[in-house]
Amino acid sequence: MEKNHGEPVGGYPDGVGLKDRLRKDPGAPASPSDSIASSSQPRPSRHLARRFLTWVLVVLFAILTPLTLTAAWAVKTLTNTDAYVSTMQPIVTDPVVQGYIAHRATNTLFDQINVEKKVKDALPKSAGFAAAPITAQLKQFTNKQILKIVSSTWFANLWERENRFTQSQALAILQGNPSPKSTKARELVVDLTPTLVQAIDSLNKKGVTFFNPLKTHLQNTHSLTLQLFSSKQVKQVQGFFRIAIAGRLVLMIVTPLVGLAAIALSLRRRRTAFRVMIAGIVGTLFLAVGLTVGEQIFVTSVPPDAQLFATHVFNIMIRNLRSTFYTAITFFALGAVVLWLFGDTQWAKAGRTALRSGAKQAGETVDQARKSEAARKVVAWVVRSGRSVGTSPVFYRWIGAIVAAIFIITTHTIAGVWWIIALEVLYQLGIIALERWVQSTDPQEMTRIEGPAPKEPSELKS
Repeated sequence: MEKNHGEPVGGYPDGVGLKDRLRKDPGAPASPSDSIASSSQPRPSRHLARRFLTWVLVVLFAILTPLTLTAAWAVKTLTNTDAYVSTMQPIVTDPVVQGYIAHRATNTLFDQINVEKKVKDALPKSAGFAAAPITAQLKQFTNKQILKIVSSTWFANLWERENRFTQSQALAILQGNPSPKSTKARELVVDLTPTLVQAIDSLNKKGVTFFNPLKTHLQNTHSLTLQLFSSKQVKQVQGFFRIAIAGRLVLMIVTPLVGLAAIALSLRRRRTAFRVMIAGIVGTLFLAVGLTVGEQIFVTSVPPDAQLFATHVFNIMIRNLRSTFYTAITFFALGAVVLWLFGDTQWAKAGRTALRSGAKQAGETVDQARKSEAARKVVAWVVRSGRSVGTSPVFYRWIGAIVAAIFIITTHTIAGVWWIIALEVLYQLGIIALERWVQSTDPQEMTRIEGPAPKEPSELKS
């Protein structure tokens, strides 16, 4: 039987093995090795639910982050009297607020007495036309005198005392339980009537006695009040504050657990940790947008002549929240950068290469500097100190943990707690690095770097 060398055998080209032919033949049975290979490969839909749940947790972390930061700030500021007073105290040092209070106080005095008529009665009839300009000058002079009072230490002490009294009222109003003694149960006001009495005494010393009849009346009434929150503004934040009070601990515990759960559930944990950091950044940016929107709502709910005052009050009150915002976004950004550098993208690899190159150059520079005697002594001291820490890591870990716990207990801001935790983590990582360095370094090499031990004074004399 003649073999046909020009035609491929069985319709397959030369060089195709029997195994490949069987694989290509739909009717051919699968070999055992093919069954093992196919069973070892994961099915595309096997981890679909796991990936979906991971993404849900990442998105949930982005949503919970701004809520947690805001709730923690609101509860700590309004439920703690000292924190509330320290938050409100800088308001009276703002020039815009001082000018607004002085303007309100001046108008209050002039509204209760017809100063122009009194001036006109005191002038000759032929000079009655001068009553109006004299009254305007007198009003300007009164405003300057009250502005001096508002800028004084006396007024700062009055403001602190009134805010300590108002804090309990503010908490009750936001919780929906206003005091029955409050005349404006849904508004948060600060009584500044003593400022008017102080202004009348100051004007008396300057020869202006028109307002003396008002002193007795002012001492028994609340003629000058500063409204910090209107009933409309209180209604807007009341619901959120109730939720924050009820769920502050849940939010502070659940939010980090959601991020950790997303990382633990993921198939690619480093990449998911990076996504959690990005979600934290996005959530924190949403907080910034929310603050901007909240400022617009807060300002537009007051009369136009008080909107500049309301803008300054709002920005002063939330300054600690803004500080927390900056701390959180810095924390998430640094975490994202570190996780990105350990990634497998081309940019991450290039970044690691650049870091290694820079570290190598820095090492060469340090090696050259070590050749000098002074540098050698410094390096020897650093090595001895590092060796001491690395050989007794447990002691230094406990010292760091105790110091961090003391600072966390005594700090008064959420931002401070975050910074302390971050520094403590870096400290503990440094201890671990020193411990591994001591274990991996040859003792003879370490002794060579340290150099000879310093001589005792008796040895130097001999």
